[in-house]
Amino acid sequence: MRFWLVLWMLCPLALLAQQEDEEPKFTVGGYVKDMATFNFAGKDSTLIDNLIHNRINLAWYPSQNFTGKLEVRNRIFFGDLVSLFPFYGELIDVNNDYFDLSSMPVNNNDLVIHTMIDRLYFEWNKNDWEVSLGRQRINWGMNLAWNPNDLFNAYSFFDFDYEERPGSDALRIRKYTGYASEVDFAIKAAENLEDLTTAFKYQINKWNYDIQFIGGLMKYNLTLGTGWAGNLWNAGFKGEMTYLNSLDENEGNGFLASVSIDYLFSNSLYLNGSALYNSYGAEEPNFFLINTSSNLDIRSVSPYRWSTFVQGSYPVHPLINTGLSTIIFPSDGSVFINPFVTYSITSNLDLDLISQLFFSDSFGGEYKAQSKLFYLRLKFSY
Repeated sequence: MRFWLVLWMLCPLALLAQQEDEEPKFTVGGYVKDMATFNFAGKDSTLIDNLIHNRINLAWYPSQNFTGKLEVRNRIFFGDLVSLFPFYGELIDVNNDYFDLSSMPVNNNDLVIHTMIDRLYFEWNKNDWEVSLGRQRINWGMNLAWNPNDLFNAYSFFDFDYEERPGSDALRIRKYTGYASEVDFAIKAAENLEDLTTAFKYQINKWNYDIQFIGGLMKYNLTLGTGWAGNLWNAGFKGEMTYLNSLDENEGNGFLASVSIDYLFSNSLYLNGSALYNSYGAEEPNFFLINTSSNLDIRSVSPYRWSTFVQGSYPVHPLINTGLSTIIFPSDGSVFINPFVTYSITSNLDLDLISQLFFSDSFGGEYKAQSKLFYLRLKFSY
């Protein structure tokens, strides 16, 4: 029912756009990825899974002022984890949207096929105005690892295979007021006030910094925030902070802040360092409470009060890029290590070797790698 309601709301915009120009133009793009996962769960236990991931991006340009976007994400899962967990399909069928635009035509212990429309919107542009309606990404964040200003589309850094990141069923209105300045309003579809997210953003450019101010409501919390992006000498300097005042007397208020510095050396070595403070973090955090799904908000991007992030990347060859990301949680010494190598076989064919290693003593006793994951991914873009 919600799916057809979305189409019904968008149809008037489509018809109006078609009247302006009877010769619509379309573009098609996307990719196909095949990723094998090797999970070294124990000394004598290795779980092997496979994911075939296809994305179809359709764009429609019926006139100079109108754009329509439809993007579909299709995934096929099979392997040991699918066989071991009878509810594997339900685990991966999570999203942060109002309308249910996903389906699982196959969901059993041998195979799970999941398809989802994660972009479906119309956009109207004229002069300094821009209006978009439908499932879209509203990205107000500025940092790489954590974004306290990302009220609508918080995402997990650990979910590396979802480059596009989640979207929202929302109405967005933007007015560009000058060079690098704008007023932005968005409201996300919700069934009740407790789930409603709506906010304004005012952005200016001052002292060669992009500075933004945010105010609104996020899931029954009055919200105020600010963020900036500019240079500190020759290094990039970015930051975000958000204060939430709960309207529920049984819940407390909260504050999140993240700051990052990044630098690109003349030899193409890139470094990024960042820190996050999250007052919603547990006093006695558990490393295994980290949320890696697409259904989270800024309060749950880390279960820790303090988190630190360091990333470096370096192209060892014009066709080979290497990198290492590390997240350290000072309160209990837990560490996430994420090395990767990308080989560009051709202009539209890439081979990736990625690892995710989680070290902690959350179960008590010996400090060791609690999880060792290795991914081999082949990606063809079209």
